Amino acid sequence: MLGGGISLNEEFIIIGKIVSTQGNEGEVKVIPLTDSIDRFSKLTDVFIRKGNNKKLLKINNLKIKKDTVILKLEDIENIEKAEIIVGSFLEVKRINAVKLPKDTYFVFDIIGLEVYANENELLGKVDNIISTGSNDVYVIKNKNKQEILIPAIREVIKNIDLEKKRITINMVDGLL
Repeated sequence: MLGGGISLNEEFIIIGKIVSTQGNEGEVKVIPLTDSIDRFSKLTDVFIRKGNNKKLLKINNLKIKKDTVILKLEDIENIEKAEIIVGSFLEVKRINAVKLPKDTYFVFDIIGLEVYANENELLGKVDNIISTGSNDVYVIKNKNKQEILIPAIREVIKNIDLEKKRITINMVDGLL
């Protein structure tokens, strides 16, 4: 039900973090923060954000190795320049985000949505999502800061409306 990525605002999504330099020629090692590492191979450029500074850089070369990505970026010609951007996040414009299948959502689209039981009983807001392997579990925090765990399965999730920022669930026996 969920795709990867982290959103800081409506315009950009974070797809990776630069964690170290790679060699002496200015390459950097990136840990993907997206479900699909292959999405990197389709990129021609990426926004680098460190603190409040953001810069668009062309990708000159890219290698995918197991669960990391090695990037050679324009204007980063040596290890000294690469060290400056270690710790930076890689972002893409939301309009360039991977297209998700029907009934699949980005994690950042779900977190913060209000959850209602049977149309009008507010249970709280989605505070976190736990990926269990078989299905995701939405962690709902109510007004008393108590957690309610809701399995993200078709029998329980009746409707997700991103425009209204709300999820409606079916109250099946034994849920709460």
